[in-house]
Amino acid sequence: MKASWNDAGEWKDRIAGVFSPPADPPWEDVITESPGKSAVLVPFFASPRGPVLLFLRRSAKLRHHAGEICFPGGMREQGDFGPVSTALRETAEETGIQPDCVETLGILAPEYTVASGVAVVPVVGLVSRFKPEDLDLSSGETEGACFALLDAFPEAPLTKFVEIRGILHEYPEYRLDNGWIIWGVTARILRRILESLKGGMS
Repeated sequence: MKASWNDAGEWKDRIAGVFSPPADPPWEDVITESPGKSAVLVPFFASPRGPVLLFLRRSAKLRHHAGEICFPGGMREQGDFGPVSTALRETAEETGIQPDCVETLGILAPEYTVASGVAVVPVVGLVSRFKPEDLDLSSGETEGACFALLDAFPEAPLTKFVEIRGILHEYPEYRLDNGWIIWGVTARILRRILESLKGGMS
């Protein structure tokens, strides 16, 4: 993706302009019917070269989505008021990034996992007052982290298809510099983020 990010203030304003600052709506108002409710944080960080995104690799020992590349996040718990609460709690548990280090910029419409139909609500956030080297990954849930420069993602990702229960599903595929492959729900969310920001770039 080609873009002009002249300084940190400019790209922060662009991101904030695309994703209107949200309140934390109650889960009942966001998802009415779904076998499961979850939320992820799409975490932007500042860097001298422009904004970067944080991705995690899920532990190979997990029962669901083992080894997949994802944004921080997870399933709703009883004490979570809304998607922002879920995303920030899960992010803190998985990475050590505390809620007061995240400025939430917007909530996107949910994506749904193909196999289980679980709703995944993306929460866009800007992380500050936190150094990447201070990441404290949860050993039980994650086995690696990677920061990717926003400009490094192509305008047109690869398109892949998977057949599940006789239905063909399309998804984009992105490859990170370290060889990790982003696909599935995370790739669909990333594509929406990139498409949303593309209109504000030059």
